[in-house]
Amino acid sequence: MTSTKKSATYQELINNAIRKLVIIITLSISALILVVVGLQQYSQTVHEANGQMMSLYRSNIDDIPGFIQWSNQNNRHTKQNTVIRVKTKKSSITAASNRTGQEIMTTSTSKKFISQRKIMILPGQHIVYVQGYGLFLFYTRKDADTTYQLWTSLSRLINSLLLLLIIISIIVFVTLGFGTWWAQQLAAKLSAPTIELVKETRNTTKDSETDQPKLEVPDSPQEIQELGNAFNELLESQNQRLQREKDFVSNASHELKTPIAAIRGNINLIKRHGEKHPDVIPESLGFIDEESLRMQNLITNLLHLSRADRADLVLEDVNLSEISKQIGNQYHKTLDHELQLSIAPDIHILGNTDTLKQIIVALLDNANKYSPEKTPIILELADINNKIELSVKDLGMGIPDDQKDLIFQRFYRVDTSHSTEIKGSGLGLSIVSQLVKINNGSIKVLDNQPQGSIFQVRFDKI
Repeated sequence: MTSTKKSATYQELINNAIRKLVIIITLSISALILVVVGLQQYSQTVHEANGQMMSLYRSNIDDIPGFIQWSNQNNRHTKQNTVIRVKTKKSSITAASNRTGQEIMTTSTSKKFISQRKIMILPGQHIVYVQGYGLFLFYTRKDADTTYQLWTSLSRLINSLLLLLIIISIIVFVTLGFGTWWAQQLAAKLSAPTIELVKETRNTTKDSETDQPKLEVPDSPQEIQELGNAFNELLESQNQRLQREKDFVSNASHELKTPIAAIRGNINLIKRHGEKHPDVIPESLGFIDEESLRMQNLITNLLHLSRADRADLVLEDVNLSEISKQIGNQYHKTLDHELQLSIAPDIHILGNTDTLKQIIVALLDNANKYSPEKTPIILELADINNKIELSVKDLGMGIPDDQKDLIFQRFYRVDTSHSTEIKGSGLGLSIVSQLVKINNGSIKVLDNQPQGSIFQVRFDKI
């Protein structure tokens, strides 16, 4: 049994990120303060120790009275614990000064300090470790028979740094606590619009069979507003698709119901009166044949439309001029109207040959249905403004402006008394529109002069 790991929430991600950022910034600043203060204090201690050593060396001390005189005359403003040793052939003077500045001459403490083992820690920096006493700066100089040695304690520096470290640690914990609380508040504020949007989306998509209302989109932040607008666009597209499916089912049912009712009615007529009135049989069979053919054509068109919706064609370089001429020559004799060709030579596009032929045939058939007798139909192909335009022009009844975009919908037919007399399922132009789309083209209807319509298909030029 596999367990799925729960993903972190938006609020948790923001909270963790801000908390890490607070920790990094606080620790970085603390480390920088420790380094700067430590280096400054260490530099000051070294400077004091060097000054004290130079003063001691220049005094040429070789006995206790000379050391006392040097101590009285030397104004040392150091607060560091120091141990000084002057060795000559005659005597050895050892003195220690504490924080109060008092001198302890040749005491047992100072002698014990001198006798302790000393380990050099950093030779370049004169730092030594004296067992039992800690870290010291150690300087030594020799002048003839006199050796001067100075140990300056680093305990004050270390204690200061430890105190500073404790203070910084307290500040880090306080800052971390405040930063965590602030991060939680900020994360909750930032994630609130997202959570609300998620709740609305879940409530909206519970019933996929009904129209979905628009989501309430917050004004800020901008990213959530754009996400909400994208959701609303998606919902609007879904609503339109759902409405088209409802209309399609309703219209298909209505269109199929008519021929089926006619077929059933004529079959019942034959059953009731066929034996007594044989003359009704041929007429009823004619109606049955006509309505079944109509139903067959409707089903065929529905299949074409379904395939066009799902088509995923490989587009290639095709010579649209040759295709248009070929279809024009083939259909010239079958159409009830004069077909005039105005086709520019050697025009190529990226498309699919079979679907392009189907587009041209369907447009010619539509013009043939709605054009008055003895009026011409024009098939035109031209390169205009770096676009390839394929046009079918007729002198028929025309299409009102408010219906020009509607005629490409499924089962839609122009509402005129004349059009209702023309047989058709209302699917032809819908199929054409879909085939044009999968060939990366566009189609629109324009008014022809002095009357009629122009079905104009535009493709990109190679």
